[in-house]
Amino acid sequence: MRRRSFLALTGLAGLALTGCGGAEGNEGTLSFRNPLRIPPLLDPRPGPDGVRRFSLRLQEGRSELLPGRRARTWGVNGAHLGPTLRARRGDHVAMSVTNTLGEASTLHWHGMRLPAVMDGGPHQMVEPGATWSPEWTVDQPAATTWYHPHPHGRTAVHVYRGLAGMFLLDDETDGTGDADGTGLPRAYGKDDVPLIIQDRKFTEDGELDEDFGGTFGPLGDDVLINGTYDPFFRVTTSRVRFRLLNGSNAHVFTVGFADEREFHVVAGDAGLLSRPVAVRRLRISPGERFEIVASFEAGEDVLLKGFPGGDEIEDGSYDLLKLTAAPRLAPSAPLPARLAARRGWRAGV
Repeated sequence: MRRRSFLALTGLAGLALTGCGGAEGNEGTLSFRNPLRIPPLLDPRPGPDGVRRFSLRLQEGRSELLPGRRARTWGVNGAHLGPTLRARRGDHVAMSVTNTLGEASTLHWHGMRLPAVMDGGPHQMVEPGATWSPEWTVDQPAATTWYHPHPHGRTAVHVYRGLAGMFLLDDETDGTGDADGTGLPRAYGKDDVPLIIQDRKFTEDGELDEDFGGTFGPLGDDVLINGTYDPFFRVTTSRVRFRLLNGSNAHVFTVGFADEREFHVVAGDAGLLSRPVAVRRLRISPGERFEIVASFEAGEDVLLKGFPGGDEIEDGSYDLLKLTAAPRLAPSAPLPARLAARRGWRAGV
């Protein structure tokens, strides 16, 4: 995982995967009528003891994923998906994970450096009605990580039903006062926008189709972004930082804009790259995260797409998100030529 900040460049072409039962995609079927849902930000102040405490509840719910139809879903602190967590390098964080589901589950901190006893893997199941309380000190550079269940043999189902969310790490140790020392956009939900991309299959009555047949699991023609079907986002600044998470079970997306405009990759799984890298398409596998910065002109409409690849697990052309720029855009800082130095990384990583 720690080499991905380099592989984010050479690996923009990704790893070749093969499967069966590829999807066809949703190209041309959307009207982009639903505002993109932005997960609530959970950024608690430290208590008197200096600890940031997060209370997370795994729960069942019902969600209108498709228009006019409600589906049985799972979520964290809500009916579907979970809040975006935020912490800083040097923080001592304490989690209270309460399971109100009808079966045991876990929460795994994917991309986080922490002791194994706090990891939330299959060896640390949280039984129904129980609470698990891991805590650790954050000691890694700024990065986009995420959390999800990791029960043995049930991870795919639990994530598919909606147990997932982002965990953002800031690094203020470089003395600049900036969260990552770069001047990158960072107003959460405005010019620093999380995008959890998940393909899904639905039954005729709008329920999640949990037919997990095939080699890799479900490959759906429909896509949810942050749990939003048919989404649009109103751009208000000349540059926007998107934090991409492929939260799908199997589908590999090649992401880019319909007009083939250039954008810049600024971070991968392990955190910031040493410099922005200009690309037109970006291949992202399940569980991977990338941060990109895109530029916009006032009044334009731009479509973020998923382009088909060479394997069945990449089949289908997808319309992901319509980006509608306001008539006037607030100016953004120039994209830096170099990003913050990586502190605490060993040579060769």
